[in-house]
Amino acid sequence: MLNKMKFCKTRNTLLILMFFIPAITAQEFKVVNVNGDVKYQSGTSEDWNKIKDGEVLKPNDFISTAENSSVQIKGNGAVISIGELSAVSISSIKKMSTDELLLALAMEDMINAPKTNSKGNSGNTAVYGNKEGTGKDMEMKVDDFGIKRLNGAMQLSKNGLMESSVVFAKETYRKYPETKQVASYRIFFADILYEKGLYEEALGEYLEIQKLELSKEQNNNLVSKITSINKILLNN
Repeated sequence: MLNKMKFCKTRNTLLILMFFIPAITAQEFKVVNVNGDVKYQSGTSEDWNKIKDGEVLKPNDFISTAENSSVQIKGNGAVISIGELSAVSISSIKKMSTDELLLALAMEDMINAPKTNSKGNSGNTAVYGNKEGTGKDMEMKVDDFGIKRLNGAMQLSKNGLMESSVVFAKETYRKYPETKQVASYRIFFADILYEKGLYEEALGEYLEIQKLELSKEQNNNLVSKITSINKILLNN
């Protein structure tokens, strides 16, 4: 808890400094195994192109897999497997520390913070960003692309990139607000925060998820986790 307090005190400074830190040399990723229909979108291009074995991808590229399709990507000293019906940005394929996760979450909170106009009233706070999947290939539908991104975030988690998966999911919630209504995904990523010992962050998520339509099992699970967190925080 003490370490977290120290981190919170310096978080604002770190957020400011991040804007002035020069970008690290772009890491390249190599496609080592493609099965089925896998496409990629490069940078700001709206075109989706079929991906091939041996293709070299850069951090600003985005990949998407169709049904019964998969791809393996080699980079950062590891091979990452992305299963079917998933979409993920290459830049999100990275290991993060807990402090880096907290910093990324803080930045998301800043982006999502309500903006007030000159009269002191809150304006429209929804941030939609660019809709990846609105390219010329009409097989990529906006309606399901947010879900494909969440599937991609889950794939990151399954490959051991737990922190990155949460950050990518959070970004998806911001760009595709409708995805926040799917309780099963929200619970999955909130549970990662809980397992990482980020109890305050997990609690905030669980309380928000409780407002959604839940099954009896999901609700009981949330109540149990919330009770557990409250006891932990009370004892600290």
